[in-house]
Amino acid sequence: MAQKGHIFKARGWWYLRFREPVNENGTIVRRQKAVQLAEVGGAYRRKSDLSDLVREKLDAVCAAEKTPRSSDSFVTYVEGTYLPFVKRTMKPSTHRAYETYWRRYLEPRVGKYSLRDFTVAIVAGLLKDIASMHTLNTDTVGKIRSILSGIFSYAISEGHFPARSKMDNPACGARIPEKATEPKPTVAASRDEVKAILARLNEEGLRLARAAVALIAYTGIRPGECRGLQWQDWDRAAEQLHIVRSVWHTHETKPKTEQSVRFVTVTPELRSILLDLWDSQGSPISGYLLARENGERVNLDNESKRVITPALNCCAVCKESESAEHEGHDYKRDESLPVWHGWYSLRRFHGTQVRKEAGNSDTMAKALGNSKAVADKHYNKQTEVLPDVRRAVNAATQGLVN
Repeated sequence: MAQKGHIFKARGWWYLRFREPVNENGTIVRRQKAVQLAEVGGAYRRKSDLSDLVREKLDAVCAAEKTPRSSDSFVTYVEGTYLPFVKRTMKPSTHRAYETYWRRYLEPRVGKYSLRDFTVAIVAGLLKDIASMHTLNTDTVGKIRSILSGIFSYAISEGHFPARSKMDNPACGARIPEKATEPKPTVAASRDEVKAILARLNEEGLRLARAAVALIAYTGIRPGECRGLQWQDWDRAAEQLHIVRSVWHTHETKPKTEQSVRFVTVTPELRSILLDLWDSQGSPISGYLLARENGERVNLDNESKRVITPALNCCAVCKESESAEHEGHDYKRDESLPVWHGWYSLRRFHGTQVRKEAGNSDTMAKALGNSKAVADKHYNKQTEVLPDVRRAVNAATQGLVN
């Protein structure tokens, strides 16, 4: 028989007392609980005025009884069930990112909640609190909301969270708080910058760094895909590289998505740079392209910090690197050298140039191994009117003035 609950008044508020299932050490037991319903007065003067609120609360309790796992502590559920699922089914980098966001932003704030307690308002309050305590942009807060949505989507699909459909996911209706800042604009390297970077690295005899820069700039592959390239992936006759693996830290996996497994063009200029690296490595027939003398894969983050940045940040007076001793003068950067904006600036360069030359976003997306929407949003960084757009506008507006 469905419980009716007991309504009582205390300190100017209406309360509802009822029994609910609770998970205690893996065993479901029924415990008494009282929750605040509404302030006495206005629309809630008598007990009968609370019927809708009581029904809503008890319906939720009834639904929870049909899904025993919903009584789990939210922290216990995420750490014991959801994150292990992510680790089993997703890439190591994804699991690490989810775990980091969970530890940093969510876990400290959700200790008092059970899985079934969550509503749109509670999720929205969490996001607002996180945005108030941390300086985060809308993309980061959106990622946190997306992780919460993933937790509830999994719980709904497994029958652990009381919901009639995916529309009952409490994270879906939560707004991004106004306190979240706008993300900083990303940078695409210019053609002149890429040209100057390659020239500088060649001048310094930094073949490995030069090849890494060239691979991403000429092909648009991701840094992880670049690290995973092996000499046998290069079909010299067909003038192409086969992208079949990606490396994150010490983990080697398939590329990010199915469409990321692709062939990319090796232009004559890139071929020349790769052959120079190949010769310097003793003409290997296998192994990683970007390998150190011991054959181990290069770490591109370290290559960026320890090789490329010092090569581009030289003193205008003595021509030594920024970290060197500058006797008799202060360090002043040589502004004739290009600025390093990171590996993804080269991928954005590639996407921008392909979009400009191809005249459509579909070709750009295929070159990058992304969906059209992602390629347009993150990698198309034009600084002038696109040729195809200019032609279309000219044709559409011609003849307006006699």
